[in-house]
Amino acid sequence: MPSEPLAPPSRPRRAATRTLRSWFSPFYILLFLLLLLATLSVLPDRAAADVTLRFIGAARSVGGSAILLETEKSRILIDYGLSMERGQAGKGGPPPFDPAAIDYVLLTHAHADHAGRIPWLYRQGFRGRVVGTAATKALAGITSRAGLSYGTAGGSPLYGPEDVETMERNYESLPYGRRRRLTEDVAVRLRDAGHILGSAMIEVWTGLGGKMRKIVFTGDMGNGRIPLLKAPETIEEADFIVVEATYGVERRDMKGQEGRLIREIRETLAAGGSVLIPAFSLDRTQKVLFAIGRWRNQGLLPADVPVYADSSLGAKITKVYRRRWDYLHPEVQREFASGQDPLQFPGLRQVRGDASLRAHERNRPAIFVTSSGMLDHGNAPRHLERMAGDPRNLLVIVGWQAPGSLGEALLAGRRRVAIPSSANPPHGTAAPGTRTEIRMRVKRFDLFSNHADACEILTWLSRFRKTKKVFVIHGEGENTLRLADAIERNLGFPALAPERDERFSIAAELPDRERLPDARPCRGLTGAKRRHIPEGD
Repeated sequence: MPSEPLAPPSRPRRAATRTLRSWFSPFYILLFLLLLLATLSVLPDRAAADVTLRFIGAARSVGGSAILLETEKSRILIDYGLSMERGQAGKGGPPPFDPAAIDYVLLTHAHADHAGRIPWLYRQGFRGRVVGTAATKALAGITSRAGLSYGTAGGSPLYGPEDVETMERNYESLPYGRRRRLTEDVAVRLRDAGHILGSAMIEVWTGLGGKMRKIVFTGDMGNGRIPLLKAPETIEEADFIVVEATYGVERRDMKGQEGRLIREIRETLAAGGSVLIPAFSLDRTQKVLFAIGRWRNQGLLPADVPVYADSSLGAKITKVYRRRWDYLHPEVQREFASGQDPLQFPGLRQVRGDASLRAHERNRPAIFVTSSGMLDHGNAPRHLERMAGDPRNLLVIVGWQAPGSLGEALLAGRRRVAIPSSANPPHGTAAPGTRTEIRMRVKRFDLFSNHADACEILTWLSRFRKTKKVFVIHGEGENTLRLADAIERNLGFPALAPERDERFSIAAELPDRERLPDARPCRGLTGAKRRHIPEGD
């Protein structure tokens, strides 16, 4: 039986079909996409609002390092240090954030301008953990106890021994190279910064799922020039980089410095004079002793001249360097492993107080390595007072001299100065003393600096193939702005110098910027000028 023909669709059904087809025409599809795009453009980027960097300290300045990383689920503080301005170490009001809301403090190293306020943070209500290397824990405990004299604007102690103990109990030691998840949306890994024993660059991964971002905080970077420590590790990938600018755009010429210093010391001793080397207790003292021992072993300095190491704090820190030799340069590690001690040599004498001063009564050439590095406290001014009047003697400046310090005045050429009379004045001040004529020679050598210069930092950055932005901090005056300009000009990476308390989103969809194909990291850098280079005490 033949099938019946299909009935044509009804008129209303045909009209509905035509309407449906019209909505799927290219015109209406394009209109829909444009409307959707316009809607999305005015909606807040949830991830961008939830992940920010806030530059609380060391922004266009040196000292008081502190960066707050805030995500939807975490509050992470990177460093919390003291101001290095004279007389300002304990000044300031309460923290500009809720200490109880901080989950972790990530500590790059033990210098006071990066670690000095952490015990105080516990006193203010912080209950989280500090994460850093085991060597930094040992050093931070020593330096924090040495800082118990730091006072607030009202004169009361900034923190007490119990706050240091709380910090130590809540400290988590993390070895280099091990990735550690801290919270649901933050993971970290430490890399060797080569600045002081245990110093670390910190790699931070933040975000969930496809919104992951990687930030690298360099902290203070070393240079590997004195082979007691390793050179900074290489890192090649990051979305954002936070880098120091201690030397601004200066490129230091170290060629021949070691030879000139050896010659100055040798000629001074041969003429019957003595050498005074004021050195910071942490790292500078150890590097100076290490170098002197090397030069004596090589026959470059006379072996019969006594070397007096006069710093009780320096002696404690040297013990940590010996105990944690696994953080030192591989060659130094091999010496320790074979039973040798590269921080000890015949003729080195650890002395304290008046005993070290009695060495001047021997009336024979000697080398004195003493704290403080700026000649404003400890036994350094007392040694200077005994040595200043003899033109055969030599004062070797090997570190930062703060504006207004005695060391700065001597480097500026002043030859009649007031030498502090108190061995232990309040931190950041100098006790008044009798004005003394300086007849001894004064020389400065940057050989022992533990900061990378601009060329070294730019060369380190040039190993990144791409990044979204570089933040430049920890530099005096215009140094951060100048280094940011050099990064953009020489490498092609977007760079800026944040202002204090400025906040930036790191989850927004910023494009990657490729390194310039003809990048020349050290192009256009200036030669070293005799300026203030903060090193920490």
